[in-house]
Amino acid sequence: MRSGIKLVVLFLCVSNAFALPQFMVRFSQDVFSRPEYRNQCSTCHINPKGGGPRNPFGTAFDKNQRTVTPEFRRAWPDHFLASLASNPVPTGQGEMKATFLADGENTIVEIGGQQYRLNTKRATLEKIEPEEVAKLTAPPTPPPAPTEPKLPLRDQPTFDHYLVNLPTTLPYERGAFSLRFSHRFEQGVLNCGENCAGIGELYGLDSFSLSSFGGELGVARRLAATVYRSPVYKTIEMGGIFQLLRQKGKEPLSASLRVTVEGRDNFRDYYTTNLVFPVSRSISNVAEVFVDPMISFNANPFALPAAPSVPLGITRANQAAVGFGASIRLRPRTAFVMEWNPRVAGYRAVGSRNTYSFGLLRSTNAHVFELVLSNTIATTTSQAVGFGLDQLSLGFNIYRRIR
Repeated sequence: MRSGIKLVVLFLCVSNAFALPQFMVRFSQDVFSRPEYRNQCSTCHINPKGGGPRNPFGTAFDKNQRTVTPEFRRAWPDHFLASLASNPVPTGQGEMKATFLADGENTIVEIGGQQYRLNTKRATLEKIEPEEVAKLTAPPTPPPAPTEPKLPLRDQPTFDHYLVNLPTTLPYERGAFSLRFSHRFEQGVLNCGENCAGIGELYGLDSFSLSSFGGELGVARRLAATVYRSPVYKTIEMGGIFQLLRQKGKEPLSASLRVTVEGRDNFRDYYTTNLVFPVSRSISNVAEVFVDPMISFNANPFALPAAPSVPLGITRANQAAVGFGASIRLRPRTAFVMEWNPRVAGYRAVGSRNTYSFGLLRSTNAHVFELVLSNTIATTTSQAVGFGLDQLSLGFNIYRRIR
């Protein structure tokens, strides 16, 4: 439990420098850039989380070779300070103070109460009146307070690459790396009779827990690779994802194809191959609904020969299911998520239930945090469908995007 908490802290404390593209660092390190715009993905992108379409400033910044020049500052005065003043310096003729203008050419020098304009480009020095100094150093109209627009789900999704355990159709950007951390507590809090965890057990937080960890890398515009490890049978799952459709323009749906292989005992024993075909559609800017047909080959390591006394479900090696899910936006960055994964054919362990989960999700610029209730503590593709229990336990997912 303690090791899991330490890993979460380390996970959240990864330096923001890894999440910021180099050109955002350039803008943020410019001394004239406005502090409220520094290190914010929304400075350049429509989506406050970053990625996707750029806003007018981001488009102009890209066309300017992603560099800050005096001409660029003049074109976008609401994103830059007009001037910066130095601290006064004592001299033999009185106190001297310099005010640097954002145009990169002029500096206002004040000596003994007299003010002069120094133009470094033309190498000129001229005395100027206070009225002209005030005009040169006047800041532009302050920008309005930033807001969180309720953008279409195509630009500001309320989910990550997984809903809870169910894969989504969120596209992968080339070179982007997304970390996935899943944590499940063993003790139930609902549907568990007299053994339910209460306030004395911190609703299951004092119980044994399972922590799973992995990541996904965008290899190309439509192709990504995934690797993930769960302590359930020490299972490692790895494979690839291919983006087929992305709801936009004439494409009415989003769809992808996921092919993964699970290997137990750290990928040294018993291999299960999974094919998942996630399909989704957004409903305005309010919700996204998902349908995930999936089949797992060799999902049952304990298949028994058919016999009158043996339940049919445990004689089959393969497993088929159809997952259903939804993400419903409550606020621009907050959503209610739910999923149900009924098995339609094949392997069914004795006493197992169809799995379902629901919870609350909150996203930031680089993180997605999800507090969930689920009737399964397994999180790999085949196990999350086949290991349903008769109780609901607490857990959480954390996603961290690194670019």
